[in-house]
Amino acid sequence: MRRSLVDLGLLFVVLIWGISPTFFTIALGTLQPLAFVLVRFVLLSLISVAVLAVYRLRTGKGWRIKRGDIPWLIMSGWCGYGIYQLFYMTGLAHTTTFSSALFVATLPLFSAIILALARIERIHPIQWAGIVLSFGGIVGFIYLAGTRGGNGAEVGHHVLTTQDLVLGDLLTLGSVILFALYGIANKRLAKNFAPPELMCYTLIIGTLTLIPFSLPQVLSQNWAQVGWPIWLIIVYSALFPVYITYSIWNWAIGKRGVAYVTIYSYPVPVLAGIFAWIVIKQALTVGQIVAAAVVLGGMGLARWGIARLAAPAPSVAPIANGEAGQARGL
Repeated sequence: MRRSLVDLGLLFVVLIWGISPTFFTIALGTLQPLAFVLVRFVLLSLISVAVLAVYRLRTGKGWRIKRGDIPWLIMSGWCGYGIYQLFYMTGLAHTTTFSSALFVATLPLFSAIILALARIERIHPIQWAGIVLSFGGIVGFIYLAGTRGGNGAEVGHHVLTTQDLVLGDLLTLGSVILFALYGIANKRLAKNFAPPELMCYTLIIGTLTLIPFSLPQVLSQNWAQVGWPIWLIIVYSALFPVYITYSIWNWAIGKRGVAYVTIYSYPVPVLAGIFAWIVIKQALTVGQIVAAAVVLGGMGLARWGIARLAAPAPSVAPIANGEAGQARGL
């Protein structure tokens, strides 16, 4: 029963992460990208402060920061929220929903590359093959976007051009690299901070970083034209894609392990593409679909390489009475 509950929770996460980019695209039809980002993250920061206040009342902990952790907190806030959101939301405003979801799903690949370059983790040769294959698919996807144009896709009332798509895809890839660095910073910070503390501190840093870039759009935004559906999307975007789903994701990792849980990230771009096609009529060319399949195939190959690297080496039983023992897996 517990395993079924974990799978149901992960399916809910896939659903939320798959449909959210379409809701963001709808909001960008009314809101300027950085105005949307800042309002969303001010709300997120207020929620995180409230959660930390409750956590402190219950545990007596919180609001404790050591000087040595400050640079890592700044890195986490910038790469996970502040600068990351500048890249991600601006990129989403210039590309299709499926493209954005596909490139965001390549996060494990960029994380592996950074970890390998920093000599933090070893990369299996099969994993490298999957990474190379995925990058070939990414290059092909962006190239086809540049040669075939936006295929009639729109964000708001703006028809996406070739330049839009290439810029949007590159900005999204940049956001993925930043988020990979965020994960590495948090791996260090998680040893010193409880989740409510880490979320609150980094969200506040990220939101403060966004203010000078986003405030001009907030002030120039015509808020009188923002209807209640867009406000619902703003509230939804603060709660579901971040707080609720990340909690379920981390809980599932604790129950079933990283290798099992991350498999569920693969259907996200597929669901995002289908949902965007149904709701906002964003279509893809056959070539882009093939390139996307190559990206996902490379990710699957890389995941297999991780599994091979993590697999225990076979042990050999001691030789007794002149007979060789049979090798078996642990």
